[in-house]
Amino acid sequence: MPVQNIVLLGATGSIGASTLSVVREHPDRLRICALAAHSRVEEFCRLAHEFPRAKLCLYDPKAAKVAQEALGGRQVLSGMDGLLELVGDLEATTLVNGLVGSIGCRPTMEAIRRGLKVCLANKETLVMAGEIINRLLDEHPRASLIPIDSEHSAVHQCLAGRPTSEVESILLTASGGPFRDLPEHEFDSITVEAALKHPTWTMGPKITIDSATLFNKGLEVIEAHHLFRVGYDHIRVLVHPGSHVHSLVQFQDGALMAQLGTPDMRLPILYSLVAPERVALSGDRLDLAAVGHLRFMEPDRVRFPALDLAYAAGRAGGAATAVLNAANEQAVALFLDRKVSYRSIAKLVETCLEKAAFSRHPDIDELLAADAWARRRVTELARVETLS
Repeated sequence: MPVQNIVLLGATGSIGASTLSVVREHPDRLRICALAAHSRVEEFCRLAHEFPRAKLCLYDPKAAKVAQEALGGRQVLSGMDGLLELVGDLEATTLVNGLVGSIGCRPTMEAIRRGLKVCLANKETLVMAGEIINRLLDEHPRASLIPIDSEHSAVHQCLAGRPTSEVESILLTASGGPFRDLPEHEFDSITVEAALKHPTWTMGPKITIDSATLFNKGLEVIEAHHLFRVGYDHIRVLVHPGSHVHSLVQFQDGALMAQLGTPDMRLPILYSLVAPERVALSGDRLDLAAVGHLRFMEPDRVRFPALDLAYAAGRAGGAATAVLNAANEQAVALFLDRKVSYRSIAKLVETCLEKAAFSRHPDIDELLAADAWARRRVTELARVETLS
């Protein structure tokens, strides 16, 4: 396989760190040609020194200016134009999109237009604009999209190239987060600190809160619908506290295929980069004898209403999923700032969806307008909630 020239977006986040770990293990196959992050100047400059030939971008213009000065005048691009310029680099063959939020959507679209391989961890791309992304993939057959999320990667591995016409159902597993066994009457007293204590995975704060509310799993249902082009009635969620089985596929003949492994994001990242090959990766191996048994259960949709909100938005289609995603993102930010309660997250999203009125077949500008509207609406609703 020829060397892949990787544009890494989200280089200072958890996906970025795991990607760089994989690249360091396989320097003969994987090369960083561009790095982008949001605003962490010190961490970004360390990476810039490690990869002296990489093109650079910090989304925040002020941070980009500081980094450029710290790097002795080495060019550091900024903003969306900077991200798109990295993706448009003629050397690039592969995009690893580890950005958080809706800013990850346009770079994904540009990469597909350029015929790149897209290794996608930015769930907002598909949640917001899955129909647009699939149309672009159909129009640009040289491009490919492979998921990095452990659950979708597991489904991709279980399918192993088989057509989804053979699939009866996709079963996405969820750890259940830190509150899966918490009595409902205690949900009113959930703190930020408690919500950030995930029992299995080490992730950024936003996705950790999403795991605690199960919004993360709801967003993954929408992603799976677009990734594998399977109807919502054929996508199920199972709570699996051990996080050993990362997801399963039930085929029409009754066969059930599962992908198991340790909770290490480097595995799905490496798979996305080298599939269908399998190459060496350091780290722990899953010891089934030590695991002993595998536990599964249905999710509690009363304590975790986010799942039903996501299914409803997905079935509604159009801009509803963009509103769902943006409203949740804003509500989580307010929760992390201690401006709303844990339970308010789902309530704010639900109210926002009830008030939304956007095109059934939106283009990307309409989706971004819906995204901006939802963020403003949640902020307004939260202000009223705080004053009441």
